[in-house]
Amino acid sequence: MLFSLCAVTAFAQDTEWTPVTGTEALQNYMSGLKVERTLLSGEISRGEYNADGSGTLTAWGADSPRTWEVKGNDQICIAERRTTNCYQIENNSTDPNLYRARNVATGEIGEFKLVDGKTVVTIAPKDADTKGGAATASADEIAAELANPNTAVATLTLKTQYRWFTGDLPDADNQSSPMLLFQPSFPFKLASGDMVLWRPALPLLIDQPVYDASTATFDGETGLGDFAFDLAYAPKLPGGWLIATGFITAWPTATGDLGTDRFTLGPELLIGKLSKTLVLGIFPNHQWDVGGSGDVDINLTTIQAFATFLPGGGWNVGSAPIMAYDWNSEQWTVPLQLNVGKTVMFGGRPWKLSFEINYYVEQPDPFGPDWMIGFNVAPVVKNGLASLFGLGKN
Repeated sequence: MLFSLCAVTAFAQDTEWTPVTGTEALQNYMSGLKVERTLLSGEISRGEYNADGSGTLTAWGADSPRTWEVKGNDQICIAERRTTNCYQIENNSTDPNLYRARNVATGEIGEFKLVDGKTVVTIAPKDADTKGGAATASADEIAAELANPNTAVATLTLKTQYRWFTGDLPDADNQSSPMLLFQPSFPFKLASGDMVLWRPALPLLIDQPVYDASTATFDGETGLGDFAFDLAYAPKLPGGWLIATGFITAWPTATGDLGTDRFTLGPELLIGKLSKTLVLGIFPNHQWDVGGSGDVDINLTTIQAFATFLPGGGWNVGSAPIMAYDWNSEQWTVPLQLNVGKTVMFGGRPWKLSFEINYYVEQPDPFGPDWMIGFNVAPVVKNGLASLFGLGKN
């Protein structure tokens, strides 16, 4: 049987509902139970609960572990990462396929009905998108997925960043500029549970300071930067361990003097560890120039170390500085970084909203960033590319 929970504003008379009670009856009810809900966005989320008390909630392409148990003789309790919701179940006396569930803690009432051999949500509860339900991922579960660099969740991230610069070049300390960075993530989940990750990035530079050596002055230039992406393979590992290997490349799509006119290519590696409250890891890569019309030699190592704390409620707090070493100039770019984010639900769709601040303790002597602040908006989306190529699952 498939069921889910949903709030209603008006109820039938209590005499139309018969409580489902008894430990054995409730255990039989939950064993092998499958639940389904169509979200307001059109995405379908599903839960499956096994006889041994385990379960899985699948939403937006990601699988989140669940557990369940019978409490007393009249409650079914479903637990996710750090929240447990307990329900009392009733059956409609005039329609044997219609049930309702009352959240013991909040009093919220929901209905679920057997339709074409499946029990589906008829009306969504007011808080189900935040607190989760039998067939609904909570904001906390989605926040944990989005903190995972090998997540199965697809996003369309838009980053708005503002930089202040410093350096030895004339007037370097008076330069600043904003940048818009479109950085989606498209994961493809294979049948084995392994992942293929494709993460493109396209920047729009606004009034970017470009130094003119002939006049010893800076000019502001607006246009596209180089298009970059990485492609990585991430095997499914036990114990919360993360690993991914692949390559990173940049293509000379920049307009004007905003790029190097060079193609780059190089390897990347990610190693990390997940727990219920922490995500830790390191993500190094290296790029060389491999072609193009420019005359700039590129030999660049980039290292991102990340540590994210998940306090609950959809929040995340952490640090993920991106450090770089230019082997040609033998100079580092090193920030101290802090980020804070929260995953919220709008119209049945998760959105991650975050803020970051960077202070650069090392930068190239002639010219480099001094401070950077960023505001990021990342809606979770259905991975249309996975459907197009017949890869992964949503």
